[in-house]
Amino acid sequence: MLQSLKPKSIKLLHYEEKKDNKQVFRQGVTLMEYEGQPSKIIQWSQLIEGDPFGDHEITYRINYGSESILRSFKVKYIGKEGDKHRILIKEGVSGCGTKTKRIENKEVLIPDKLYHPYPLQQKSEEGKDPNPIEFEICQVLCNLIATKVASAIACDEVCEVDVCIILIEDPIIYAICSVSCDIICNEVLQIILT
Repeated sequence: MLQSLKPKSIKLLHYEEKKDNKQVFRQGVTLMEYEGQPSKIIQWSQLIEGDPFGDHEITYRINYGSESILRSFKVKYIGKEGDKHRILIKEGVSGCGTKTKRIENKEVLIPDKLYHPYPLQQKSEEGKDPNPIEFEICQVLCNLIATKVASAIACDEVCEVDVCIILIEDPIIYAICSVSCDIICNEVLQIILT
């Protein structure tokens, strides 16, 4: 039986942002509180270089406990479609935890509320999970299971490319997703299979 790790609250403890000509640097500390489990501190930084509504590069560093993740993406903004923004990830490395997968020329639709390169908007309220990670995981996972992907590899497929990359523009949510996708996915998978 999988250990239940349900987020109780997500709090932004520290945040700072520096801007100059065509560069934005953000860093912060996020506290993840869980029901019945120890809290986790996630330290993260995000660097956006270039025009976020043109060609730009996004680099993340995420630290939690003794783990450290570095991800870099070359991105091209394609345009807005309804309430979503279409971007092309020209190249980069994605993945949750230590599992990584190279991605090239992948188009992603980002919800309007998440695409805000200037400035960061604080969506988190104390005691509420501000991100749609669980919903996104469930949606992608259900689609994979429906197309007969083996349940043993379904979470690897979900976390490596399909879920966290959708949240690329929000440093807080991307950091949380990178840290927690595998755990949440396995819980959702057990619910789907029962």
